[in-house]
Amino acid sequence: MSLGLSHIAVKRALVRALVILVGGLILPSPLWAQVVGEKTDRPPSEGRYLYRSIPDIPIRSGPAEMTSLSALWRERPLLLTLVFTRCAGVCSPMLRSLKAAAASVGGAGRDYRILVLSFDPRDTLSDMAGLADHVGVAGDPAWIFGVASAEDIARIVRATGFWFEWEAASRQYDHPAMIIGIRDGRIMRFLIGGAIAPVRLNEVIRELRGGFVPAYPLPRKVLFRCFQYDPASGRWTPDWGLLLLLLPGMATILGTIWLFRRESAHRLSAEALGSRGDILSASDPRSRR
Repeated sequence: MSLGLSHIAVKRALVRALVILVGGLILPSPLWAQVVGEKTDRPPSEGRYLYRSIPDIPIRSGPAEMTSLSALWRERPLLLTLVFTRCAGVCSPMLRSLKAAAASVGGAGRDYRILVLSFDPRDTLSDMAGLADHVGVAGDPAWIFGVASAEDIARIVRATGFWFEWEAASRQYDHPAMIIGIRDGRIMRFLIGGAIAPVRLNEVIRELRGGFVPAYPLPRKVLFRCFQYDPASGRWTPDWGLLLLLLPGMATILGTIWLFRRESAHRLSAEALGSRGDILSASDPRSRR
């Protein structure tokens, strides 16, 4: 009897060990296996999230450095991006592109700061420091690399339209490449994509400074623009889209001028005919009778 029970106990122990092993391979328990946020094949809708408030969450940026998102945006506007350090795809290229664009535009650290947060609960401060060194911005006060709790990251994700999903086959997260411009705790602009053009970054920074941005293209929505920015000269020049916007007003003004001149010509013609008629009447002898 005891041998039978021992045999059954061993079988049960082996089954439990097998379940744990298979479960660990299929369902990575330390990670979010489900989609976090609203996954979509299209870029996050800027119009849907503009001017929304950003949750104020605690952030750890160093072994003894705890801060809050609100403390950072009170100092100066922020460019926030969410990445993970084990990313084999767009994260590092996007950060390098952002670094190059920021160097081209200028003002980083003075007019704004760049906050890089990990959404991967495995990432540590050491991992984030390694990523900063890999990108080439370690020690740059304009850049902040930090981590936050899974719950707080989920709050940021829901507030910004970002999303991520763990893919067991590739052992990677699927997620969009996205930079969020924040001023006074509100979303001001998005930059979507792994390549950050200096002209687009300059538009975002101008808006974060409180400047006026005449027009800018939304992904897949705007076919023309009013002004073109030249990063080399730092100047804005009218683009052909401005002409399209001015055409209706110009047509109205020209049409009004044409009608005014036409009416004036008719009036002068009528007055001239009336004067001629008066002269003819005065010279007619029969009109004196």
